[in-house]
Amino acid sequence: MAWAYSRDNDSITMETAEKGIRRAQRGLGDMVHAPEIDGLSSMQKEYLLAMAQDDGPSSTREIAKRLERNAGYANVYRTQLIKEDVIYSPAWGQVDFKPPYMCDYLREHGAYHFLHSSME
Repeated sequence: MAWAYSRDNDSITMETAEKGIRRAQRGLGDMVHAPEIDGLSSMQKEYLLAMAQDDGPSSTREIAKRLERNAGYANVYRTQLIKEDVIYSPAWGQVDFKPPYMCDYLREHGAYHFLHSSME
């Protein structure tokens, strides 16, 4: 990807590398994250959006608070998302995104996916 942005084709600058990375991340989002998110229920999407507020692993207790639900209710969706291979539990009481850059994608496009699913 970075070579496509290189003017002289002999070297890649930091700028061209960053452009290439952004383009690759957009492609990953379009081909992997979007279809995966579109197949989820509204509540599963809400759970992911609550996670996307954190940098790194999220506290399951904090997610339940953000969702304004009790821990048992939130745990149902946590379990479903783990089975769907979208999130994993790196430690007790924590969850994190399994696909790379999923958090970034949700921060940028999450509202679209949530609104899109509520219109169906």
